[in-house]
Amino acid sequence: MIQFLQREQLDTRRWDDVIANSPAETIYPYSWYLDTAAGRWSAFVMEDYRFVMPVIWGRKFGIKYAFHPAFVQQLGVFSKEFTDPVVIRQFLQAVRSGFMFGNLQFNCQNLVGHEPGFEVNDRVNYELHLDRDYESLVKEYSENARRNLKKAMDHHPEIREDIAIDDLIRLKKETSISNRSNAYLTWMRNLFTLLLDQGRGRVAGVRRDGRLIAGVFFAFSRKRAIYLLSASDETGMDTRAMFAIVDHFIRQHAGSGIILDFEGSNIPSIARFFAGFGAKPATYQAVGFDRLPGVIRKLRKNG
Repeated sequence: MIQFLQREQLDTRRWDDVIANSPAETIYPYSWYLDTAAGRWSAFVMEDYRFVMPVIWGRKFGIKYAFHPAFVQQLGVFSKEFTDPVVIRQFLQAVRSGFMFGNLQFNCQNLVGHEPGFEVNDRVNYELHLDRDYESLVKEYSENARRNLKKAMDHHPEIREDIAIDDLIRLKKETSISNRSNAYLTWMRNLFTLLLDQGRGRVAGVRRDGRLIAGVFFAFSRKRAIYLLSASDETGMDTRAMFAIVDHFIRQHAGSGIILDFEGSNIPSIARFFAGFGAKPATYQAVGFDRLPGVIRKLRKNG
């Protein structure tokens, strides 16, 4: 039997223990992370926390819907053991019964398959296992990555880890094609500050003439380092600074056994950048459903 629990009903100690010991462990489903990243979230729990699934949700015109915000790439069903597709199907039906429409993103360890009433699409993440020494890892770099890294090193970049989060957010705002609101930027700052305060975040960047030209925010869970946010201005791109930053991170953490999780991209140029460091594709699945009446469905799509 699957229970639906509000956030305040959860035993967070047991919840976080399941996440920490799951084969799919990552930072997104920890209760403390969701409290800031998601705002409003609840959970489906089966067999006394044997299987758990967080759901981030909102309400429009009295209609409850499930969604994924930024910086929460993969959720789905988590357990300390392998999660059978039959169990995942039960959770899918529970979510569909509790919400009128939604979009979910399951983790790489969940096999969703194709279910009636759901639209399932494969998405690609890129992961690099830092389980060998740097010399072994660098041999897996593509010729293009090696060439760009050499161009970066010709500019003698100094990788700094004393970058203020406000500097990185400012660079992201200045270089993004999306016009983000001040509320969104404040929310982003709160999330990254939480990670830094907990010792689970790190900013690495390159400055030129005192100005940040490229930077990355890495978020750490027990098993992963997630390439959570990156930004580069025209100078950063011209000098290939991002290649130097990622190579520096790989050199630092080679042999640690953690996974460098690039969060993937379906944009060919970005995917090529990640794959250039030897990262391998890992499929995860986006699942959508819609139980709204036809007329309301059309209004939602048009609106």
